[in-house]
Amino acid sequence: MFKKMRIAVILLLLPIHAIADSTTLLEPETTPETMTNDSESGMKYGSAQYTLTERDQEPIKKEVSFEGFNKIAENMNLALYVDEKSLALKIENKQTGYVWESGLDSKKEYRLNDTWTELAQSAITIDYLDRKGKLKTESILTNDTRPKIQRDDQGFTASVNLFQAKISFNVQVELTKEGITVTIPDEKVKEGERTKIVSMKVYPFLGAVNENEINGYMFIPDGSGALIRYQKSSKKSASPFIGSIFGPDHGYRSFNSVKYVNPVQLIKIPVFGAIHGVKQNGFVSIIESGQEYGEIVAFPAGVSTDLNWVHSQYNYRYEYYQPTSKSMDGINVYQKERNSFDIKLQYNFLSGENADYVGMAKRYQQYLIENGMLEKQKDTADIRLEFLGGEVKKGLLWDSVIPMTKVGEIPGFIEELNGEGLVDQFVIYKGWSKGGLTGTLPAKFPFERKLGSISDLQDTVNLLSKKDIPMYFSTDYTKAYEGAKGFSGSKDVAKKISSETISYKDKDLNAFYLSPGMSLEMAKEDIEHYSDYNIKNLALDATGYISFSDYSKDKKSNRIETLETYSQLYEVLSKHVGGLALYEPNSYALAATERYLDIPMYSSNYVFETDTVPFLQIVLKGYIPYYAPFSNFHSDPEDELLRMIEYGAYPSFLLTSEPSQLLRKTASKDVYTSEYSIWKDDVVQQYNVIKESLGQVKGEEIVSRYIPAKGISEVTYANGVKIVVNYTNKPYSSQEINVPAKGFVVETNEEGAK
Repeated sequence: MFKKMRIAVILLLLPIHAIADSTTLLEPETTPETMTNDSESGMKYGSAQYTLTERDQEPIKKEVSFEGFNKIAENMNLALYVDEKSLALKIENKQTGYVWESGLDSKKEYRLNDTWTELAQSAITIDYLDRKGKLKTESILTNDTRPKIQRDDQGFTASVNLFQAKISFNVQVELTKEGITVTIPDEKVKEGERTKIVSMKVYPFLGAVNENEINGYMFIPDGSGALIRYQKSSKKSASPFIGSIFGPDHGYRSFNSVKYVNPVQLIKIPVFGAIHGVKQNGFVSIIESGQEYGEIVAFPAGVSTDLNWVHSQYNYRYEYYQPTSKSMDGINVYQKERNSFDIKLQYNFLSGENADYVGMAKRYQQYLIENGMLEKQKDTADIRLEFLGGEVKKGLLWDSVIPMTKVGEIPGFIEELNGEGLVDQFVIYKGWSKGGLTGTLPAKFPFERKLGSISDLQDTVNLLSKKDIPMYFSTDYTKAYEGAKGFSGSKDVAKKISSETISYKDKDLNAFYLSPGMSLEMAKEDIEHYSDYNIKNLALDATGYISFSDYSKDKKSNRIETLETYSQLYEVLSKHVGGLALYEPNSYALAATERYLDIPMYSSNYVFETDTVPFLQIVLKGYIPYYAPFSNFHSDPEDELLRMIEYGAYPSFLLTSEPSQLLRKTASKDVYTSEYSIWKDDVVQQYNVIKESLGQVKGEEIVSRYIPAKGISEVTYANGVKIVVNYTNKPYSSQEINVPAKGFVVETNEEGAK
C-alpha cells in the first residue's frame, strides 16, 4: 500500500472586488452572506444551500401485504407484482427483501379524501376536458375501470378505458435487471368525441412516504440538484414543486405566466428519485421519452396531504392565453390538437452503498454513456478567461460601439499570465460582431472594426493556437435583437400558438426567438465566414438550453422537432467549424458539448428544499470539464472557491481591457467589475488553488461524497484521491486528517494522482 500524502491549504484571498452574488435565490431560508460567529456559521452551513449530515439509522423494516396482488414477472434480482384492478405495483428486491409500492398500505389510515385515495392507489391519473370544456380528473379507480391485462415473460400490457373521460390508452410495464420500464405508446392514446386529454400522471405515488415515518429524501434536478427530506407536515409552502423539463415551452406560455413553484433554474436533466433509508434502499427514475412535454413534480408532506411523493407528469395539451382584441383582451384556452409523444420512463432500484443521490447520479451517468450522450473530453484542470469585445451604446441619432477589449490585446494578457505560471487556460471572445454584444444578433459578420482588423483576429487565433490555448467565439443561433440586421421579423421569428411572436426582455432589450429552421439555415451560411476569419471554436449561448414550439405558418415545429433541428445545428458546426462550448446545456446537447459553461452551483433554495447537492457535477465529472459562473461577481469569494473545489468546477472570469464603468449606459451595465488589471492577481490565485486541488483529479470520476459535519465535505475520486473541504471558521480534524478553517486537504498517494 502507498503512503498517503496530504496537502493542506488555507484560502488567503486577495481583496474582494465584487459585492453581488452570482446565484439567484427564491424564498431562501438563509442568505449567502458571510457569517462571523459559530452560531451563525452553523445556521449557514446547515441551510438548504449546503448538504446536511446523515444521522445514524436502523435498517428499515416494514410489513408488506401482497393481498390482492399477483406475481407477474421475476428475474434473479427482482419480482414484480400487480393489482389488476388499479395496476398498482409492488416490486420486491430479492437480495434485500425490500418491497417498493406504487400505492399506499391498505391497512393504514391516511388523511385522504376519496379523490386523493383513488389517485394514490391508481397507476395512472389524467386531467381532461369534458364536453363543456371544463377541466376534470379521473383515475383508474375513480369509476371502477377494469383494465384488461395481457401477460408476457417480462411483465404485462394493460388496456385502460376510463369510463367517464371516454379516453383509452395502453400501459406497458416490463421488469428489467435493475428495475422496471413503464411505456405508454402515443398511438394507443384515444380520445372521446367530445372529451380531450390534457395531462397524465404516471405511478405518482411510487415510493411515497407518510410524513417522517422513514428516514430519507426525494431528489429533484433543481439547479445542481436538491433534496427534500421526509419531515413532519408543515406549512412552509402551500405549493408543490413543478419543474418543466428543459424549461417551459414559450410556444404556449408567457414568460411571466408561472402559476406554481417553478425552479429559478431550468431543469436540465429528466431525472428524479427517492431514498428510503440512506445507503439502504432507493430508486432513480430516468425519463427516456416524453420529456419534451414532461414535468417533475414533488409534494412535500404538508402540501395537500401528509405524504411525500415525487413523480413525472406529461402535458398533451397546454393552456394558453388567446388575445381577442388589439387591446390584448382575451381568454385562456387549451390546444385543439394534442401533443404527440410516447411516454417511457425507467425506475432503477438501488440498494446498499448505491442507495443515495451519488448512486442515482452514477446510474444516470451510466445511462448517458450507454446511449452515446456522454463521452470523455480532454480535461486539463484549466480556467476560463472570457473577454468582452465591444458593446453598443444607444444614441439619440445613431448608436455607437464601445470597444472594451480589442482582439489584439488578448495575446499580451495571456503572455503576462503565462509569466505568472498560468499555463492551462482557454479564451472566449464575446461581442466581436459588428455592433458589439447586443447590437447585431442574429447577424455575426463582419467583425467589429473598432476591435481590430480581420488580420488582427487571425493573428490572435494563431498566436494562442501555438501556445495550445483554444480560442472560442461566443455567439448564438436562437436570439434575435429588435432592430438588428440579418433576419425578417415577419418570416424568421418563431410564433406562439396564439400567433404572437415569441418575444422577451434580454438585458433590457427586446429580443425574439428565431424559428429553428432559420437557425439551422444561418449556421450553414456562416460556415464559410468562420473559415475566412480563422475561427475554429464556438461558444453557443441560448441554443444549448432553450427549446420551444414554433407555430409559424411556413416553419411550424413542435418541441421535439425543434430539438432535432438543434441537434443537426450542433452537428453542422462541430463538423465544419470545430469544438463547441455550450452555456448551461440541457441533457440532449451533452453529446455535442466540449466544455460546459456556467454550470449551476446551487439549487433554487425553496423553503421545502433541505439540501443542495452536486448531482449534475457527479454525472459529468470525468467526462465533460465544467466551469462555474464568473468569479468577478461573488459576494463571498472564499466560500465560492471552496465550493468549486468541492464540486469539481473550474473558475471563470469575465474580463475587459477598459474599465467597466464605460458600460454604465449600455445593456451590459450589470458588468460592473471586469478590468483585467484589477482582476489579474485573482485569476492567478484561483488558478493556483485549482491546480493544487482539482489538478490532482482531472479526468477522474467522483465515486463518493460524505458530509461528516456541518460545513465539511469529503469527495473521493476514482483514482483514490480524496478532497476534504472545510467551509467553517474553525479547523476540522478527523482521524489523521486536519483541515484548516476556510481551507481544504488533498489526500493522495505519494506517487501522485493521475
